[in-house]
Amino acid sequence: MVCCILAILLSVAAMLPRTAQTPTKAEVFPSVSISLPPSIPSETVQISYFLRGPFGGYGGYTEQRAGGHSYEIPASVESKAATEIRMIVYASGCEIQTFDIPLAEDSRVEQEFPCQRVATVKLSGQIVPNELARDNNAELVVMYMAYWAHGFYGIADGMVTEFRLATASPDANGMFEVDLPYFNADGAAPSSESRAGFWLMLRDSKTWNHIASDLEPEVPELRLEGHGLRIRSHYPDGLKFTRGPF
Repeated sequence: MVCCILAILLSVAAMLPRTAQTPTKAEVFPSVSISLPPSIPSETVQISYFLRGPFGGYGGYTEQRAGGHSYEIPASVESKAATEIRMIVYASGCEIQTFDIPLAEDSRVEQEFPCQRVATVKLSGQIVPNELARDNNAELVVMYMAYWAHGFYGIADGMVTEFRLATASPDANGMFEVDLPYFNADGAAPSSESRAGFWLMLRDSKTWNHIASDLEPEVPELRLEGHGLRIRSHYPDGLKFTRGPF
């Protein structure tokens, strides 16, 4: 009886397609890995990227995570391999770096991120009216708006590339103080007035609901066209910020 069962099983196995009998070789997908210096905590790294290929163009951000030594970006869209990737990489305390890397169909590229230390500028300000900041959960968020990224990515429009720089909890009088990076104007991140700026917003730290989406400086010379704060190497103490028109 046992011999009969064994013979039947062998017959069934023989009739199975060859792919069902032997595992296929794992498919290799192209990717780009950003290696971080040991001194840079991975949770402080923010990466924006844009892929080009037979699919057209596709952009996004990597998800921040702690305890890592690198970030890996899949270099394909809908199973179509990218032919190029452009990246903007920012880590707290470092200058912004840009990378433009051509890719082969099965590329698995490794790129080091060299941290060039960035100078800082103190921003000491006050939100007015201070009632905006009296909520115990009120949190100020400062973003870097990279308007120049459209040109780097070779696109005409789309969402502005942005990086979170700092958060602070204003006191009951709306006072706050943060240290912001002063990016090198000759480096990858232009500091010119129209090509980059700081965006300040007030939100609830627990729900992330916006309290004031656009805070603008009362000093016209420091106000970025549209909204935001111009990048400067020095700001006056106690600079007042009011809710913007948006």
